[in-house]
Amino acid sequence: MNTIHISRFWFLLICLFLAILPLTSTASIIRLQTVLGVIDIQLYDAAAPKTVENFYIYLNNNAYNRSIFHRSVPGFIIQGGGYVWNQTTNEDNPIVKLPPVVNEFSADRSNVRGTIAMAKLPDKPNSATSEWFINLADNSANLNKQNDGFTVFGQIIGNGMQVADAIASLPRTVSGFSQALPFVGVIEDHKLQEKNLVIVTRVTTNKSD
Repeated sequence: MNTIHISRFWFLLICLFLAILPLTSTASIIRLQTVLGVIDIQLYDAAAPKTVENFYIYLNNNAYNRSIFHRSVPGFIIQGGGYVWNQTTNEDNPIVKLPPVVNEFSADRSNVRGTIAMAKLPDKPNSATSEWFINLADNSANLNKQNDGFTVFGQIIGNGMQVADAIASLPRTVSGFSQALPFVGVIEDHKLQEKNLVIVTRVTTNKSD
């Protein structure tokens, strides 16, 4: 009798493991290495496939390396993916935009604190390209309804929100490419320098295919 019970136990355990394995083995995790620390993000590959694929196109083209967090609204969002810092010219350059991705908003993936979502143009639901934002608060009442909903395509994991909150706590200034640019230190002679910017120095991923 004991042998039968043990066999059933292991059979059920193996079935459970096999059921979970496809979910865990296909989950993509990206790492934003910023000047203020690391932000790890687990992407929703299966739930928002076109959005994640779009993000990976920019990532694989190194478009996000040396990109800037160019917008900060404390208690709301921090935004990146729009500009990179050119070390040769010491100025910002816009990331070259690819064709927009179709909106994949779902109420099952709500704009709550700790999620990453696509930015887009006002009143144009299918206009998302390279820019994304991290929700600093529960913005579902606003962003789930506005502009047909903003597509959440990942979740911050680990200590990433501590870094996001640190970025949001920085002072902000107006620049040629932002009305709310977070900056570090002192802006000398009213001219932004690399040391003033919250730069994503590198983006890496665990995805092998």
